[in-house]
Amino acid sequence: MDTNGAERKAYTVSALTKAVKSALESPRFSSIWLKGEVSNLTYHSSGHIYFTLKDKEALIQVTFFRSANKNLKFKIEDGMSVFAFGGVTLFEKQGRYQFNALSIELEGMGELQRRIEELKKKLTEEGLFSQERKRQLPFLPRRIGIVTSPTGAAIRDIIKIALRRYPNVEIILAPAKVQGWDAAAAIAKGIAELNKEKYGIELIIAGRGGGSFEDLMPFNEEITVRAFASSRLPIISAVGHQTDHPLSDDAADAYAPTPSAAAELAIPIKEDLLNETGYYLQRLYSALQNRINALRLRVENAGGRRVFAAPEDIINKRELIVEDFENRMIASMRNTAAEKRRALMNITDIKLLIEKNINNKTHKFRITAQSLDNLSPLNVIKRGYAIATDGAEKIIRRTADISAGEKISVHIADGSLSCLVESVNKGDSIGEETENIYVL
Repeated sequence: MDTNGAERKAYTVSALTKAVKSALESPRFSSIWLKGEVSNLTYHSSGHIYFTLKDKEALIQVTFFRSANKNLKFKIEDGMSVFAFGGVTLFEKQGRYQFNALSIELEGMGELQRRIEELKKKLTEEGLFSQERKRQLPFLPRRIGIVTSPTGAAIRDIIKIALRRYPNVEIILAPAKVQGWDAAAAIAKGIAELNKEKYGIELIIAGRGGGSFEDLMPFNEEITVRAFASSRLPIISAVGHQTDHPLSDDAADAYAPTPSAAAELAIPIKEDLLNETGYYLQRLYSALQNRINALRLRVENAGGRRVFAAPEDIINKRELIVEDFENRMIASMRNTAAEKRRALMNITDIKLLIEKNINNKTHKFRITAQSLDNLSPLNVIKRGYAIATDGAEKIIRRTADISAGEKISVHIADGSLSCLVESVNKGDSIGEETENIYVL
């Protein structure tokens, strides 16, 4: 009760805290961007990141849980100006409000990322990142060129790995700045220099060790990316320890996650090559030896055959066979000639046979000629017959073929007669019914 005896209404601490928490976690403050300077940074062993975000007049505690920061593209450092996206919450046990970050970007990083995406789209459309442009790295380069900082860890790592793997390899360094506003031009110039034929270089490695997103920006600049793409020699992009690949990786013929890995990619291990060479030499020697043994065995087997042991025996045998064929052919020809001779000797005098054949043919011809002569109309006429024809010289065979008063011709043995038919009568003068023809 209060001093006047009335009952006093009061919040408990937990009730007030819950009310404040509910107000802070309202939609208004659950998804917002918060800008400030990083301080009191702590990377916890659990993977969570804790820091304070402040400006000139206020500060707030920020928690960046491991599940949210696994895709962070740079390392947060004290003094950085960042944009944090997330929501406000209240830690009830301590009565302290804080900000739970879901993502963090460097101030200005959003603009850089946008520029990179636009450049990537442009160069992709030009075909600079096409797989068809990628070339195969040389198997064993005798001399390689390096474009990197002469004082950085990258060149030391590459030299150490390269000489350890293949001590005979030669390395030429084109020193270049790999960080800062003028680094992109220096990298492009180094690549162009190493492409000159006078150096006799077979492969180029260009890159640097790890760094923040802004440190790696020179390898996202257009001048650098085009230098990688236009390199006459095969080139490896070796930008270390980055979460996302810079555009130089897409333009190069190959890329490695670190400079050391690039050296391993470019140069084989000499001892392995020697062992492999020895292995293949041994296989080649064994194959040749087996081939020689097989051919030797074939020669030995062939040498034991009679054709090679005593070739004259085979020749003599063939000669005997040929002689036998020759004698058999001669004998056969002689027998055939003798048979033909005997056949000719048995034939009667050919002249007599021919004369006899001619006489027979002549007799048959005469008989046939006599038969034809007997059948000749002239011989029939000579025997007292005549042939009568009308005015058209057609033979008159029947009384129906002529009429009284017509002129006809009568052919006899020694001439012909012109006659006028007086009448046509049928008669029986030759044994059958006929018509009598009276000739005037």
